[in-house]
Amino acid sequence: MTTAAKIREHQIELHAALQADGLAKHAEGGAGTGGKEGKGWKRFQSYKGDAALPKEVESMKIFVDRKAQTIVLPANGFAVPFHINTIKNASKNDEGDYTYLRINFQTPGQLAGKKEDTPFEDPEATFIRSVTYRSTDGHRFDTIYKQITDLKKEATKREQQKKEMADVIEQDTLQEVKGRRPQKMPEVFVRPALDGKRLPGEVEIHSNGLRYQSPAGSQKIDVLFSNIKHLFFQPCDKELLVILHIHLKAPIMIGKKKAHDVQFFREASDVQFDETGNRKRKHRYGDEDEIEMEQLERKRRQMLNKEFSQFADKIADAATTSTGDTLEVDVPFRELSFEGVPHRTNVRLQPTTDCLVHLTDPPFLVTTLNEVEVASLERVQFTLKQFDLVLIFKDFTKPPLHINSIPSAQLDDVKNWLNSVDIALSEGPVNLNWGPIMKTINESPYDFFQQGGWSFLGGAGGENSDPDDGSETESEFEADSEEMISEQSSSDASAYDGSDASDDTGSGSDFGGGDDSDEGDDWDELERKAAKSDLKRAEGGGKGSDSEDDRPKKKSSGTNGKSAKTGKSGANGKSRR
Repeated sequence: MTTAAKIREHQIELHAALQADGLAKHAEGGAGTGGKEGKGWKRFQSYKGDAALPKEVESMKIFVDRKAQTIVLPANGFAVPFHINTIKNASKNDEGDYTYLRINFQTPGQLAGKKEDTPFEDPEATFIRSVTYRSTDGHRFDTIYKQITDLKKEATKREQQKKEMADVIEQDTLQEVKGRRPQKMPEVFVRPALDGKRLPGEVEIHSNGLRYQSPAGSQKIDVLFSNIKHLFFQPCDKELLVILHIHLKAPIMIGKKKAHDVQFFREASDVQFDETGNRKRKHRYGDEDEIEMEQLERKRRQMLNKEFSQFADKIADAATTSTGDTLEVDVPFRELSFEGVPHRTNVRLQPTTDCLVHLTDPPFLVTTLNEVEVASLERVQFTLKQFDLVLIFKDFTKPPLHINSIPSAQLDDVKNWLNSVDIALSEGPVNLNWGPIMKTINESPYDFFQQGGWSFLGGAGGENSDPDDGSETESEFEADSEEMISEQSSSDASAYDGSDASDDTGSGSDFGGGDDSDEGDDWDELERKAAKSDLKRAEGGGKGSDSEDDRPKKKSSGTNGKSAKTGKSGANGKSRR
């Protein structure tokens, strides 16, 4: 059985199991079991009673209260507060002597573009869409408009930050080792980098986690064992860095940024200095010093790999002892690596036992393979040099991971790897629009699997299509090309047949289509022919020279003739006189 047949058979089993698991998983929930919780109605209370209103509202003018995040508007003799989240936007325009300030509110039924409509407590109630004020004091309205706009921007920014930090956890306190010194690994850099100068620090193993300390000890990063999801060791073979990488279960705050990954690394090679004029160079010639430097660098790389590997094992043992759950060190398989674009730049992606990773440069990529539902190979065509890989996660609320521009030469390697880790895959000639697809799936996962699930992708690695189709197309293409070549050669032959004999001989000698006897003359025969042609040219040389001499004589005779005629005419003229 061929490799392709084995993959096809295994993929059929994987897709069948995927369909059965999907129906069983979403049978109870019915519609939208895997979807996000819908947006809820939020109440905003600016003030607790009339007594809490600011004194500025007594003048019955528009007042922007930054502290309460509220705009107080005068309406029919009352000061009415509106929280900034109930306001959509504000606009200002000048007409003649008046300046108009328009405040638009959030109301149901508005076109929200790509965003979903904001939920309301009672959508059937009567809503005020906007309020417009007019004044001759344009300068004051300019100030109010700017205050409202700035307040709205601050509120929007605050909401975005709140969403981003929603999954950030507050870690427990690190329990330091007592009674002995903690195990350390010195002279390592950390990513994401801490504020200040880029200086190496040290990593310490404590009772329930790790601590990285900057050289001065002023800054530190604590990572608890209970929050470590994956631990990677990437050796410096064919790399510039030796890396110890930690992927977290939940992100933590490092400085002012959220971090899913913490990485400790050291450069594999020292900075090279120019040794011109060195004593060592005076007594050595050739490449001896370069060979010695290569040997030293090779030894340094081996020592770095050994040091980082041993420290990674110590971390894994300490984490296993602390949490009770086994933590193993994962090492990337460089021989299975392939190039692609997961973010914006082309990088080398390396599979590990449990993940697909890119650890060399930020932004890092760590994808857990057992969280992947299905893999879709897109833009798989004979005419294209690259294809795309889309990984859809079992958690349908997570956006699919797109890895673009993978060389087509690595298609079989990627398929073999995906098949070996039991990931169902499919092939297609075009890119799919995964946004609407995932939205449809999230609305009703059970209906999605009832209607066939992932079978719309083609299934079984794209092998459901008849494999003979491609071969027939290819054979037809080859036949057409052969016919074209034969027709071209026949037309060329007919063109040469229609020419005269001298052209036939020339074309035969030039294009290899002539007689074998013409091409088979030996050197003696060629020399004999050359000598005969030289002899003929020598014999006819006298005639040729006479004729050449005659030509200027004819010219001169022509000239003399003219003068003779002139002379005759002159003589005749004299005789006439």
